[in-house]
Amino acid sequence: MASKANGIEESWARAPPPKGTFFSRLTNAIYNTEENSFLGRTPKRWGIILTFYAVFYAVLALMFALCMGGLYLTLENKRPTYLLHESLIGANPGVASRPLYETPTLHYRTHNTSEYQPYVRQLDEFFGRYSDDLWYSTKTECTATDSYGYPNNPCIFIKVNKILSWNPEYYSVSELPEDMPDDLVEHIQALPPSEQHQVWISCEEEKSDNETRLEYPWGRGMPSSFYPYNNEQRYLSPIVAVKITAPDNNLIVIRCRAWAKNIIYNKSLKEPSGYTRFHLHIEGIDNGNNTEVVT
Repeated sequence: MASKANGIEESWARAPPPKGTFFSRLTNAIYNTEENSFLGRTPKRWGIILTFYAVFYAVLALMFALCMGGLYLTLENKRPTYLLHESLIGANPGVASRPLYETPTLHYRTHNTSEYQPYVRQLDEFFGRYSDDLWYSTKTECTATDSYGYPNNPCIFIKVNKILSWNPEYYSVSELPEDMPDDLVEHIQALPPSEQHQVWISCEEEKSDNETRLEYPWGRGMPSSFYPYNNEQRYLSPIVAVKITAPDNNLIVIRCRAWAKNIIYNKSLKEPSGYTRFHLHIEGIDNGNNTEVVT
């Protein structure tokens, strides 16, 4: 390269690195005694760099704190800023069932206690919150006292997921939908007007070849007194119990649908809404596989 000073062009080149052993060059790169530099920088340059980054990150931290402070000032402790249709959850509640099971099918053998007892324990834990609730304490079937119907007549519990400030739009007797099951229509029509404002549940077996019987010992609806949910501290979701009497050694598929004007029903398995679906296989002792009773 070249430099030009006083009209005279001079050639120059970077001086070669000092010769020496690898260790001497390494120590010199870490601390140079001639220049009084550490890792290539003098104390003054290190001071400038550290001061710059300290101020830079302090300003970033202050801006972040101001943004978060402003955000939290706009939030309420018990409710989000956006609700229902404005929120990511939306205003169409999901439908779920208990107990939960990890396999595709709730399957057990009636003569093997260890296979169905985990479901009983799971329900004990789930309903532990309901132990002091007056609504739950009046139930006589599908409770811990009868092991929730297990093993012969298991109970499945249907609930509608909570959505803050969601209020059901109830059907009146005069406008019940045409696709509502006849037995549910008859049930609603037989109730006094004060009990007709409920979110209704209907369950049916998808293949009616089996002689499966479905009963609703707790009633078939979720009363309006439970709605809306406003994040109350001791709020308990309403639940419908479905008692199943099914033939042994048959796989049955049951679909339970929730009924309200503002619950959108989509039967698709890819994007389901408004219902829950579960598989049940009760293996009886008369199938010839194993007659030993395990307790």
